[in-house]
This record gives sequence, C-alpha cells and structure tokens, in this order.
Amino acid sequence: MKMTTRVVGMIFCALACMTIRPLPIFAASAPSVLADGADVVKKIFGVDVKESERWSTPAPTPIAGPSGPGSYRPTGGIDPGRQYHMAALLHDGRVLVAGGMSSGGLGMLFSAEVYDPSKGGFQSVGRMSVARNSATATTLPSGKVLVVGGEMTTPEGFVELLDTAELFDPSTNTFNYASRMATPRELHSATLLKDGRVLIAGGEDRAGNAMSSTEIYDSATGLFHLGGDLANATYRHEAELLDDGRVLIVGGEDITGYATKVAQIWDPVTGKSHQTGSMGTVRKSLTATKLQDGRVLIAGGEDNWGHALDSAEIFDPATNRFHPTGRMNLPHASHTATLLNSGKVLIAGGFDGINGVTGVSELYDPESGTFTQTGTMATPREFFTATRLQDGEVLVVGGFTYVLGDFGVVQNCELYAP
Repeated sequence: MKMTTRVVGMIFCALACMTIRPLPIFAASAPSVLADGADVVKKIFGVDVKESERWSTPAPTPIAGPSGPGSYRPTGGIDPGRQYHMAALLHDGRVLVAGGMSSGGLGMLFSAEVYDPSKGGFQSVGRMSVARNSATATTLPSGKVLVVGGEMTTPEGFVELLDTAELFDPSTNTFNYASRMATPRELHSATLLKDGRVLIAGGEDRAGNAMSSTEIYDSATGLFHLGGDLANATYRHEAELLDDGRVLIVGGEDITGYATKVAQIWDPVTGKSHQTGSMGTVRKSLTATKLQDGRVLIAGGEDNWGHALDSAEIFDPATNRFHPTGRMNLPHASHTATLLNSGKVLIAGGFDGINGVTGVSELYDPESGTFTQTGTMATPREFFTATRLQDGEVLVVGGFTYVLGDFGVVQNCELYAP
C-alpha cells in the first residue's frame, strides 16, 4: 500500500540525504485545517445543516494585475483540501475534481467539485457513492466521466480496495453507479482507446502486490470484461495511448515490490501485451507524456532507494525503443507533466529529493531536447493534479506540501500561463 512505500522511502531518504519526507495522512496542521461540527458535514457532503443552499468554495484570491507568460497566479481554492484525488477535463471546459484524501480528521472524501474557468472558482456537486482515493477518472466520448477503483476506509477503520465504478454526468452534476470490475485495484492506469473503450491496466491488489490483469470498460454497454494479462505486473506506472492505437505501459513497481525499467505495449487488436525496449533506469511515480509528433516523454520518478530522478527519456513508437534526452534542472518525483498547446511539456512540482516538496517547474522543448526552468508555484506540492484548460492554461489543484517545517494537505489552487 502507499503507506508502506512512504515509510520505506522516508527511511532511505533520511539515511541518504538527511531530508525527511513526512507521511501525508498524518498531517495535523497545514493550509487545510478544517473546523469541526456543522462545517465538517458541510465540507464532506455539500450540505449545510444551517442553510438549505449548496455551499461553494472560497472566491478566487484577488490578483494584482495580469500574470505574464511562464508564471503562476492564484485562483479559487478547493474545500476541503485533498491529495491523491482525481481530475478530468469536461467537454464544456470545466474540470471535475473528485475524492482523494484530506486532513483534520476527514480522511478519504466522498465530495466532488467542479472548476469553472469563466468564474475562476469551484462549486460543489453531487458526491460519489463511496469515498475513494488513488482511483482514476476518464472523460468518455459521451462527456460523462468514468471513475474506477481506488481505496476507501471502512467504518471500522480498515482500508479496503474497491472494484466499483461510477459515472459523473456533467449535465446534472451527479454521480451514478456503474458496473463492477472483476478485481478490486488501486494505483492502476485507465486509458481511453480510439474506439471509446477504456483499458484498466495493472494496479495494486488487496495483498499489496502488483497486478498483471486488465479489464476493458465498454462505453456502449456500460460493462467491464476481462482483457489479456500484462506481460509484466505493475502499479504506480504510467500508460499513454500511441497514435496507432496501441498503449505504452511503462515503469512502476513490479511483483517484487521494486521499481522497474520494463516497458510493454498493449495491442487493442489482440487484447494482449508484450514487453518492448526497456528504459535506461528504473522508475516509479514517473510521468509519461505523448508529444505532438507521437513520441513519448518519460520524466523523473523515484528509484529503489527513494531518490528522486532528474533524468528523462524518449520512447519512439517507430522503433519501440527508448533513448536519453536532456536532464531536468532539478529531480522530480510524484510530479505532473502536461502537454501545452505549444508542444512543450510543463513539468511541475513533486518531491525533489533535496529540499523536500518543490514548487519548481520546468519546460521540455522537444525540438532541442532540453529543459528550462519556468515559473515556480506559490505553494510547493506533490500528489496533486494538473489539467490543461481549453484556453491553454494549466489548472493546478490540491496536493501535499512540506517545506520549512510547514506541511499538510493543500487547499489553494493555481493557474499556469504558458
């Protein structure tokens, strides 16, 4: 589970570089400390016991003048703060943010919010059927969002993996039950295929082991069916749809519990996967981003000693091989990578292995194969989401921060202007 991995990572990091990386779920005080009683009910369920109206999150922080290219500016925050949550761009330009883990005794969250770029803020919407984090959210061709798997906490306080799925309908701002998977899983990947189906691959099972099974969600029938097993079991991996319809599945932790350099290709025609060229180094908590020319940028992540990585590689689908590209200016793990309209890739935040959680961001230029630093987030964060909006800006939401002794789950959100 995430807890065990985090503890091991802390021990190795403390020994190697004397930088302690705290456990997010133990954060007791931070920018997201919440009130008790009626306020807690209001924040979890979207119901004000004192008023009949729905609640909305705080208004955007006033901005002193427009922000320039390559910089961040504040926008409306989420309430409560959350990490390990899901985010999905809706067809109407809004962004769904759902579930995750909070602090202040709230734990895993049922609640969901929608960001409206025209208003610069969030509005609460219907809650999910179960509280979940480490799930996936995929926008379907219909415009609905498929939320799959993850983990929840039982009333007795035990963590339980989920085989359930649900659909968010943006026309009504509500969630409805979807069919169940054959196997509960978390830390898996969900990839929208060219025919509208969704490939659910790998993940962590109830015993904490990497999974090799796949399942296919059929948007036409609303049902899951089993797919062919992966060539290599994995979780904390990345998956990217290639231009030819195949899916690249790369890195993560394998059946031994160690980070891997293995890459594999899933073929929608055969429904099977096969191993392809390996990366130059092992990586988990990495990012994989398809570039405009069809190649895939693999950036950062962690090795088996808890060290964040500054290296990057390019996967070429024409040869099914990896080759090194320029190094980042700073190591990044548990970060985000977002393809911009310009074709460059924004690498943001994460754990740098040196100072703890960072707000530093970098731009990868596919033409030169180099990284350059760009604007820095006001709040350093990891385990957050970054979503490119229809106007090309990038919405950064939530996460966990730890810098100069200040740590906790983050409520504030930011916009990056390319």
